[in-house]
Amino acid sequence: MKRKRSRGASGPTNVDKWLKRETDHKRKALENASRHFDEDDALSVNVLESIYGQESSFGTTRGKRNTAGAAGDFQLEKKTAIRLGLSVSKENDQRFDVDDASAASAKYLKTLDDGFRTKTNLGSGIETTPVSDSTERVKFTLAAYNAGEGRIANAQTLAAAAGINSDSWDEVKAFLKAAGASPAKVKEILQYVERILEYIKEFTAKSKADKSAKLGAPLKTTESPRGGHWITKDGKHILIR
Repeated sequence: MKRKRSRGASGPTNVDKWLKRETDHKRKALENASRHFDEDDALSVNVLESIYGQESSFGTTRGKRNTAGAAGDFQLEKKTAIRLGLSVSKENDQRFDVDDASAASAKYLKTLDDGFRTKTNLGSGIETTPVSDSTERVKFTLAAYNAGEGRIANAQTLAAAAGINSDSWDEVKAFLKAAGASPAKVKEILQYVERILEYIKEFTAKSKADKSAKLGAPLKTTESPRGGHWITKDGKHILIR
């Protein structure tokens, strides 16, 4: 996932700049996507706004269509997008449609959040440790969105083996390198989680987006993955049915 520079000490923040690019269409797309969340999680339209800003600066740096790598409004990799029900081709790359991309990203975030809500078998002997506190669980969800839930679950397991609290992000993050992340990747994961959390607070205070939209009737779509679980293999997010 892409990273943005930290905001300056004075002048407009990144969030201020992104909000100027948030058209009514974009705001409605994010609000609708947030309906994939529920009242038992701490995910919201402001989380989607924050990731949208971090990944493509609200649609201004989206990359090339039909690439196998990360692209589009939410910088989804081709394989991930397809497993989330999106079409990725020269003729139609839905990663570049904010309605489709935001819905897919919301479904992905919800899948990750559910994976850390209860003990979840990710395959290959990898299991998540339940994180009951929804606010704390968001940190694990964001880390998994950036690095894959398998790597984060491995860090949890190593923390537990060391007698450390494995449902606390501040404790688990110290085991990312031991879980296989390079020093550069560890830095990226930590910065990603920290920055997104900062952006969420600012969007919550400043955004006009309807925070109660997630409480509306759940969206029904044939594109939503049904059953199965996600694993990370060779750096790719893969849905196992």
